[in-house]
Amino acid sequence: MLPRSIFTIFALAVGADEWPVLTDAEKAEYIRAAVCLRGLPKAKYADIDAVTTRMDDLVYSHFSLNTQIHFVANFLPWHRWYVKLHEDLLRSECGFTGTQPYWDWSIDADAKDMPNSPVFDPVAGFGGDGERTDRYEPGFQRCVVDGPFANTNLTLAMGWPDMNEPGNRLHCFTREFNGGEGNDENGEIIIGEMQVGAYNSAVMNTIYAFDKFPDMVNMLEGLPHAQIHSVIFGDMGPATSPNEPLFFLHHANVDRAWAKWQGRNATRLADYAGFQDSDRTIPASITDAMPILELGDTEPIVKDYMDIQAGPLCYTYSSM
Repeated sequence: MLPRSIFTIFALAVGADEWPVLTDAEKAEYIRAAVCLRGLPKAKYADIDAVTTRMDDLVYSHFSLNTQIHFVANFLPWHRWYVKLHEDLLRSECGFTGTQPYWDWSIDADAKDMPNSPVFDPVAGFGGDGERTDRYEPGFQRCVVDGPFANTNLTLAMGWPDMNEPGNRLHCFTREFNGGEGNDENGEIIIGEMQVGAYNSAVMNTIYAFDKFPDMVNMLEGLPHAQIHSVIFGDMGPATSPNEPLFFLHHANVDRAWAKWQGRNATRLADYAGFQDSDRTIPASITDAMPILELGDTEPIVKDYMDIQAGPLCYTYSSM
């Protein structure tokens, strides 16, 4: 595996580190807070019975806003706001003392060893793949059985495991590692290399080489971002994907990629274009308000989330 190097950028902000370089104590503190948030009662959506925990507040919002925050111009600034909100909740409601870590999956892709990424470690990570159970009821036939989130029950889903079924069904937290190649002759999922060619360093360098925001974000969202959701699958697959604790490390890395691209040219801190809607009928503007349902008191404005060291943000990444 390629070495996971780290260098710290001393700037205005607190630095966010990649998961494997955190100390054991730092990893334990992040996991403790993430578990805590999943145990607190909800603060929003009183009329939605399936929303039961504080984490569900975030999951429900992401799910309900799906088409307004994916494959539209605000994908990157909205998720930048969302990851920061999650970190703020870890601090204010669970006493978190660290910073939001990120997962540089391009390192695992370059090593062609994605299933053995440190993030899947059962002790120092988030547990591994889901495993078949001896249960027959839908939603409990494949569960994550190791790591800090093992045997967790969730109430929000987009019909998992059958995407044609209604959601909001009790199910176990699950993953379904796959290489997009179907099943073998015994009916077992073919994991293979988990399509590492979609999120390796060569792909990322192609993304960084784009000059314009729409070209960059289209490839970043459509290839490495989407593929990570697909190859982990299970709860990471549908729009209720914040059920997967790795969602926030994944999106912190997507945010890091955007910040890295922005850092190559100062004009990119104001480079924002595209459409507000998936039908591409409403042009987007840097002054647009972003939808958040009940998650916050005021809708965030795109321009306030363009620079990670300005406005309501004050952070950087340890490796850029």
